[in-house]
Amino acid sequence: MDFHFSLNDVSPYTRRLTPAHIDYRIWPPLPKESATWRNARIENHVNANQHGCSVMSTNKIKSGEIVIQEYPQIKHLNQSIINYRCSQCFRRNAHIDCRTKNCPWDLQFCNKQCEARHWSSGHKWLCHFPELSKYIDMTQDNFQFHTGETPMILKAYFFSAESRIPSLVSNISKHTASDIKKYREKAQLIAAVLHLIRDDAIDELIEIQGQIRCNAIAIRETNHEWGINEHLGKAIYLSASKMNHSCDPNAIAYFGKDPGHDPCLLRIRTSKDIPSKQQVCISYGFLAAKHEQSARKNSLNMLYFFDCQCEACKSGNVENPAAYIYQCQSCPTGRLASGEKYCKACNGRIDWMRIAMIEQKADEYVEEGKFLKASKLQEIIYHKSSLNWGEAMDKLGEHYAMKKNYDMAAQCIMASLTAVRDTFGVTSIETARELSKLASLLFNGHIYDNAKNTVAEAIRVFKALGLDEQNGTEFEELREMQMILVDIA
Repeated sequence: MDFHFSLNDVSPYTRRLTPAHIDYRIWPPLPKESATWRNARIENHVNANQHGCSVMSTNKIKSGEIVIQEYPQIKHLNQSIINYRCSQCFRRNAHIDCRTKNCPWDLQFCNKQCEARHWSSGHKWLCHFPELSKYIDMTQDNFQFHTGETPMILKAYFFSAESRIPSLVSNISKHTASDIKKYREKAQLIAAVLHLIRDDAIDELIEIQGQIRCNAIAIRETNHEWGINEHLGKAIYLSASKMNHSCDPNAIAYFGKDPGHDPCLLRIRTSKDIPSKQQVCISYGFLAAKHEQSARKNSLNMLYFFDCQCEACKSGNVENPAAYIYQCQSCPTGRLASGEKYCKACNGRIDWMRIAMIEQKADEYVEEGKFLKASKLQEIIYHKSSLNWGEAMDKLGEHYAMKKNYDMAAQCIMASLTAVRDTFGVTSIETARELSKLASLLFNGHIYDNAKNTVAEAIRVFKALGLDEQNGTEFEELREMQMILVDIA
């Protein structure tokens, strides 16, 4: 929906304000980059067409090593979880209210220290502007996820003498007219409420929204109990936000470190051995192993305004496993992409109408919780190395595990592990998760011979990716299982 603002929305208290009444000094000055680099550095490219800078390795870096560790300069908690997450540190079990009675921002904090830090870093000023809190979500199409909430925009505006986020691109000339209109409407609201009378204030606020859209990093936390990757919020990291994208990245972004972690602490760890003087890249959410080339290139262009030229995109990914998910009905080796008329292995004609009917019926069974019936149909149409088959086996394995049928659950997770390995590789974070899951099932099901080998492989992959340090609790559980299995043997 479009947002329209008029001065009738501004409270009488705010209307009486003049620039002299507003003390901007409560906003702390922009700190220096709080990043710790290891064996890498930022390099600026004066004549670059697409990237203003890149992160290059200064020495050979082994897989699993930390390249950068950094706290965010500007951050904002996901609006859907403000009732139980701390707005300052993003931790759970928030139960402390803002010191101002009936605070319009409806914030929660995990302790008084976090409330005091949030208050002193700007909320003591924003707390008295209910007009701004009313329009946190300007649209219903997740537009605010890309542009940043009002507190992020204001902190960026008042942090820097440049009234912009230093050294980060906005690509504002590439944004659509519709998006620019939305940026302008929000900028006009902020300027009207705060009496920002500088001629270029609106343009600066528009550019800041472009900077946040192009450079914000989604903060996520893995919930091992529920098996989900929870989106906590978004943040600007002055150094890490400059890292470029690759559809086949050699580094992974992790947040926090258990136990007692700070969910906002970002660590970039290598996922492969990286030679000296090679670019270190992360993924902006699109992977060659998981997404078709045209789909991910279009998404990157639409969201971040660049034409991806990484090695995975240049190579074309003709046999991209993300595309070839179906099994030929006439031969055991044929692997099909949607819409292909003939199987490349046997040259047989494909009956897509039949495949679509089977897939639809399988989806209905999944929605009804009939995973066994669904899997029998999915087995007919999905290739056994595809993620679709892996996900089907994962759901069926969970179903058996809940019934404490660990033998059948383990067989399903083994099938899922095969699909994940074939898609992401034997040493990947996705493989590590499946191995850890399988190890627990085999151990709890007293299938000790298989458990011993699986635990050892899981520990190897964890160490190779640095997960032994990053996910310490989960790694210790694997080590404990290994020691018990040695005693049993």
